[in-house]
Amino acid sequence: MKSIVMPLLFAVAVPAYADLTYDKPVTDKIAGGSIEYFIQGKNGAGEKGNQTCEDGLYYSDNFVAVFDGATDKSGKSYDGKKGGRVSRDIIENVFKSLPPDAGKEYILAEINKAYQVFYKANPDIDFAKNPLFRPTATLIWYSFPRKELVAIGDSKARIDGKEYNNTSKMVDILNSDLRVKVIKELNLSDEDIARDDIGRFYIMPLLQKQSDFQNNPKAPKAFQYWAIDGFEIPADQLRVWKFDQQPAVIELSSDGYESYPGKSSPQAYEDELAKLLKEDPQRIKNPSTKGLQQGNASFDDRAVLIYKAK
Repeated sequence: MKSIVMPLLFAVAVPAYADLTYDKPVTDKIAGGSIEYFIQGKNGAGEKGNQTCEDGLYYSDNFVAVFDGATDKSGKSYDGKKGGRVSRDIIENVFKSLPPDAGKEYILAEINKAYQVFYKANPDIDFAKNPLFRPTATLIWYSFPRKELVAIGDSKARIDGKEYNNTSKMVDILNSDLRVKVIKELNLSDEDIARDDIGRFYIMPLLQKQSDFQNNPKAPKAFQYWAIDGFEIPADQLRVWKFDQQPAVIELSSDGYESYPGKSSPQAYEDELAKLLKEDPQRIKNPSTKGLQQGNASFDDRAVLIYKAK
């Protein structure tokens, strides 16, 4: 397993609208305080992994956001990009063009518009009827002008020590448990699973089929889930938290980090992940739909963005 321990020195700060710096912690400033972030693809450090990393983040004087492109299960790519990277890029570009006081309805509408442009450019697929092929992502953001946290999907937040958006969707719980059951029944070792995750192979038809429940109000309620994919999300399905005062510390992270560390820093998140990867690399104790593949640095792409007020 490749090491994920990061260097202790921070990278040179980059402007909020510049390309992200991968594989090393970064510090920067916005009007209200400081920014720290870390982002890396599951393959580990290097340009190849950076180009395929499906996690993203954005920050400005008005917004901090983390988004996570879903792992493709269709086998389709678009100009060399898998769906998760496509969705990541769409969201990032929309946030770069938002007005300062943009509300959640406006933001989601702009994202959906950008998706529809993409869909029209790929007319060989009827994305409305074939949700498996939709580039899909989770998204969580905080608006400073509106003092508001908004989440779609399972990217999470910790704000002034309180955790937000930590719930798992039913389809993930069921598929994770089934994968682990297969692994245990076959008595597979961590090395076996890293080479060939038969448990994930077994549940793949279910992972593909679950897209029928995505953004589908007609699906059984227990299995419905909501994600960024260019199609409408009912307003009552958005998770929204309002704050009376601006928080002192905002931590946003993708599900590439399973748990929160004791401290609020990228290094602490990496240290916590390193511990989990050592104790449960195939995510058996804490069931998941995927574990650590041979040659990878982690089980998933990951991104963490931390704001600290002045």
